[in-house]
Amino acid sequence: MKPFADETKQIDILKSRNLLFLDEDKAKRVLMNYGYYEVVNGYKMFLLEDSSTREQYKPGATFEHLTALYELDKSIRNGVIQASLEIELSLRTAIAYTLAEDFGVEQRQYLYYKNFRQGDTIWSDSQPTNERAILLNKLFHLENRNIEPLNHYRTNHGHIPPWILLKESTFGNLKYIFKLLKGPQKDKVISICYGIDISDVTDNLRSLFKDTLDVVNSFRNRAAHSGRIFNFKSTIYKIRYNNTFHNKVEITPAQYRIGLGQSDLYTLSKILDYFDNKKAKINLDVYISYSIKKHCENYKEDLELLANEMNYPLDELKQELKE
Repeated sequence: MKPFADETKQIDILKSRNLLFLDEDKAKRVLMNYGYYEVVNGYKMFLLEDSSTREQYKPGATFEHLTALYELDKSIRNGVIQASLEIELSLRTAIAYTLAEDFGVEQRQYLYYKNFRQGDTIWSDSQPTNERAILLNKLFHLENRNIEPLNHYRTNHGHIPPWILLKESTFGNLKYIFKLLKGPQKDKVISICYGIDISDVTDNLRSLFKDTLDVVNSFRNRAAHSGRIFNFKSTIYKIRYNNTFHNKVEITPAQYRIGLGQSDLYTLSKILDYFDNKKAKINLDVYISYSIKKHCENYKEDLELLANEMNYPLDELKQELKE
């Protein structure tokens, strides 16, 4: 069992590992407010000696440097959340528009089971069901919630249109709805989100859009749980190799096979560029550029490290920091 250590003891432990402190009182406040695990365990690997058999920090490494990396990452995390909210809004709007236009504005019309694919078979309580039944059950549950603005539309209009009902839906549920839409409706959602004519929706764009929703959701979940974000790479979801996308960002099949262009922060920034709602990419890029620029005012040596961890081409990152 690992014994409890207060802030003073934590600082003593870090000092014994060669970490320097410029302001111990401030360090205690940081540890009290954010926790040892978040600040130290989250970022120490960037300041530890590579060759040491026991945990030792590099000569000159400071607690303030650890804190700066934590603050940098927290800022980028905010950018990820803001970007994901924009994508969620675009997806919600596109799905609601498609359901209303293709099926109608009343629940009995747009929630009719034949509007959706059955999906995979799921076993629940030893009984077989399917993804469509699970989805519709969730939406019917939302429909009956005693909250505004659902009550207003139910009372004053006699129905709840999809753009109101889906306001209560999570990003995960929106992904689920998109998955179970039939081909024509999927293409319409993609065309609205990407701002292109429906006739321009190709198989590559269909694949990219589906993968994008998964990767965005992975980053969103990581950020929402305060996980380290600047070098996050989803091990579950990734952008499958896609000629349309990877040729555009100049990532070769060989580079892809070693991990580039799959599910890193650089890839997230690039896939957001396809959306007609440019606020998502702008929010993310501004947070990344501003945070790194501010951080590197005090720790210039970290620029190459950050570029490598994000799989960001160094020259491209340097150019963005100048703009």
